[in-house]
Parts: sequence; C-alpha cells; structure tokens
Amino acid sequence: MNRSDGLALAGVVIVTLMGLNFATTFASHTYFHEMPLWKLSIVAAGWTLASYGPIIVAALFWRRAKRSALPWLFHVLLLPMFYGLLLAGDAVMLSMIETPDFDDTLGAPIMPALFCMIATSIIYFSALAIRRIQGPSFPVNGS
Repeated sequence: MNRSDGLALAGVVIVTLMGLNFATTFASHTYFHEMPLWKLSIVAAGWTLASYGPIIVAALFWRRAKRSALPWLFHVLLLPMFYGLLLAGDAVMLSMIETPDFDDTLGAPIMPALFCMIATSIIYFSALAIRRIQGPSFPVNGS
C-alpha cells in the first residue's frame, strides 16, 4: 500500500465515523425516522455516492494520471467530478423525502459529503504541488 492508498483508507474511515455520528443526531431523526427500509437503502446509496465518491475518484484519478500522456486532464476534471458526485448523491437522498432541500437542518445530511469533497481536494492538490516541487522521482536518462 502506497501513501495515496493509505490516505484514501484513512478518508474512508473518517467518513464512515462521520456517517455513524450523523445517524444518531436530531437531523437524522428529522428526515429518516419512520422511513421504510427500501427508502432508507436508497438514501444510504445517495449518501455513499456523495461521501465516498470523492475519495474513490481521487485515488483512481491519481493512479490514472501517473500513467497518462495527459495527466493534467485528470487533475482539471477532478473538481467537476466531485461536484457532480455531490449533486447526484444529494438528488438521490432528496428523492426519498418530502422536503425539497436540507435547509431545515442547515444541510446536515449532505455536510459530511461536502466536508469530504473539500478535504479530498485539499489533500489531492497539496500532494500534486509537493510532487511538482520535488520533481520526478525516477532518474532521467539512466543517471
């Protein structure tokens, strides 16, 4: 396991703990208390998409960019992909409840996903900057 895989694993653990914490809050009770299991499963899928999606996409893009002739393309597409995952997960969760948004609780169900998107972006682009500053990690011209 390399450093990026370790960071991704740490991110998954943190997001899981945030999700478990949310499940015990008032906001969770407000939206999901008497929801049937099938609807709750769909909500969980939307939350998973929005929360774990950025970590998975960042790990995949990092690996793919290292092997690509156009690595900058993956780095440029990362933020739009994150935003798309956030919107998709939010739409899936909102499709199962009666309210049009999560404004009643200041967006509590989607906040872990937003935090994950921001934290993953900071870590990803910081690692990219450090890698660019350090230069290539392999010898050039066999030296």
